[in-house]
Amino acid sequence: MSVRSNSEASTLSQNSDNRTSNNRTAHGAMLLFIFFVSTSFPVGSAITHALDPSALTFLRFVIAVGAFGVLLFVKRQWQWPGPLLLLKYFWLGFLLVVFFITMFEGLRWGGPVNLGAVFTLIPMMTAVIAFFLLGQKTSIRLWVGLIIAALGAIWIVFGGSIENLLNFSLGKGELIFLIGCFSYSAYSPFVRKYHGGENLLVLTFWTLIAGMILLGIYGFEDIRTSPWLQLDWSIYAAIVYLALCNTALSFYLLKFASFRLPAAKVMAYTFLTPAIVLIIQSVVSGSMPDAKLIIGAIITASAMVFLQRSSN
Repeated sequence: MSVRSNSEASTLSQNSDNRTSNNRTAHGAMLLFIFFVSTSFPVGSAITHALDPSALTFLRFVIAVGAFGVLLFVKRQWQWPGPLLLLKYFWLGFLLVVFFITMFEGLRWGGPVNLGAVFTLIPMMTAVIAFFLLGQKTSIRLWVGLIIAALGAIWIVFGGSIENLLNFSLGKGELIFLIGCFSYSAYSPFVRKYHGGENLLVLTFWTLIAGMILLGIYGFEDIRTSPWLQLDWSIYAAIVYLALCNTALSFYLLKFASFRLPAAKVMAYTFLTPAIVLIIQSVVSGSMPDAKLIIGAIITASAMVFLQRSSN
């Protein structure tokens, strides 16, 4: 009896250690994920004036489609969608296209830190859309975390000025990107609504295909007349980085963590975006950021800490 009890205790302890190890790996994956996402703002800002946003996004989609296509071919998971699924993929592709185009367009008018702050509003908008679209309810604790993050984002976007807030003095870049963030917020709930059990890699691949087609139609003239042969190699390197790390690899990391951590903990990492962008900007420029931006980034990051501690 004693031997059996010791054996069961050993098994439970081993399972607990495995869960702890998996959780740590998942948290590491999310830290890498949010680093890639955060770098997209300064990288995007550096190249957004080189090409029209539709041309930039089109090339990004082409590269991402190629990466996913090779992956599906190697894994032998290639599937042709039916007409109904294809229509759903075009809707999902449209939501992604709006997000990426408004991000590049917004970076022409607004700073990376401000747009990174606007990005942290996505979880709150997603929670609202998911409630009306799927009937999903959000816990009080999660709403508290979302509100904390929103306050930090608002502080950054309005430059820590009560006068700007009262006058709703929102920059053109932030306003453009806010539209894109609302579009991106609807993406996850619609994926859940439309998901019929097909492989998520397949779903993402055909969504990117649909987005690429929509971009080709919408930005045909800009894509055709873009000075592709005159671009510096660094522009192409940046676009490849955005396509592979910020699309293909980020998707894998997010999927990996989503199966091992509660949704609230996964969502919480989004709130680190302004702080990471601020650090990257400071390192690149070699100067300390404005104190008001630091305060806003700390408030937003504290929402991440709150949700990590309060979520199971």
